[in-house]
Amino acid sequence: MPSQLDIFIVGESADLPARASDPNASVQFRLIPTGVGTLGEFPETTWAKRLVEGEGKFAALVAGNVAEAVHLSLDVGLGSGMAAVITIEPVDGAGSGIDPTRGLSFGIGVSCLLAPRAGHGPIIVRRSSLKKVGPLRSVAEPVWDWFIRAVRSGEKIVSTQVSCEFRSTICRLPLLAPPRPGRRADWLREHLEAFSPGDFRLQPASKASETALRAGLFQWHDFLEESHQLSQSIEGEGEDRLGDYWHAIMHRREPDYSNAKYWFRQIGKQPLFSSLRKEADETLAKLATPEASRWRDRLQPGSNWDPFAFVDLCQICAADETTDLSYAARRIQYIEMSLLMAATCRQCGGDNHDAEIALAAKRA
Repeated sequence: MPSQLDIFIVGESADLPARASDPNASVQFRLIPTGVGTLGEFPETTWAKRLVEGEGKFAALVAGNVAEAVHLSLDVGLGSGMAAVITIEPVDGAGSGIDPTRGLSFGIGVSCLLAPRAGHGPIIVRRSSLKKVGPLRSVAEPVWDWFIRAVRSGEKIVSTQVSCEFRSTICRLPLLAPPRPGRRADWLREHLEAFSPGDFRLQPASKASETALRAGLFQWHDFLEESHQLSQSIEGEGEDRLGDYWHAIMHRREPDYSNAKYWFRQIGKQPLFSSLRKEADETLAKLATPEASRWRDRLQPGSNWDPFAFVDLCQICAADETTDLSYAARRIQYIEMSLLMAATCRQCGGDNHDAEIALAAKRA
């Protein structure tokens, strides 16, 4: 790491930790309170230019908590050849190893396209990389937007999880019946529409595999209509008919429950069902209520996963997505989508994390 790090503070400032003021510390910090309210506003200010063109080789961007940025620079650092390091708050707060946002390595695969569903904390970037990729853009999520552009440009980025004491209480699990994303998500839709396997060093096994991945990426971010058009175009095609699986999930979330059951009948028993059954059972067991117990029995008759019963559970929970049972259903849905995304990525030559999850699901 550099001997000096400029820390640009957005939002309410925090005091510099004592260890940062130690003249013998390996890294010296220069705090720069910007007075900017949010990260979304930052790119339109003169501070954004200073972030790129400052004197040092590195800069950090922090939304409020300086201590986390100090921890990131001292305990994680930015290795040679890395463009940036970012702290991530995973989607699944329960810490499932299946969650692809739990430990992201950007460079090969679609991790950077999955990441915007997660939260992020401080980032440290090389200023030379900011100049190569371009500055932060004025969009709703300028940091995620820059990271996607950086990976497309061939930059390598590493991540670590946000420390527990700095995590938010926001539930990031996908809704069971989500509304269509608004105009604030246009930047993300544009990235998904521009998706090209080559940009992420992927080699799909077939056109159907590539299309299934596209459908999954749109579904991951609640663009149901776009996902539907893609999955519908490869009906009955591809190994394990993964496009049809994304099609079934789309109708369950639309919601069109009878149509969802039709597509689950079409795909039959899937390799990931065993892993999904286990994770769902453990999730519901934590509720320890008679209602959750009944659903545990319904979802796994004869120790087999019943996707039709899960459609029924989603239908009941979608009426109020804030109950304990609904949160459990949302977590089960996210695990299902994570397992399916891993299997879809595997057919496209995805990264090792994706492949390991997919292979585990096949072996279960």
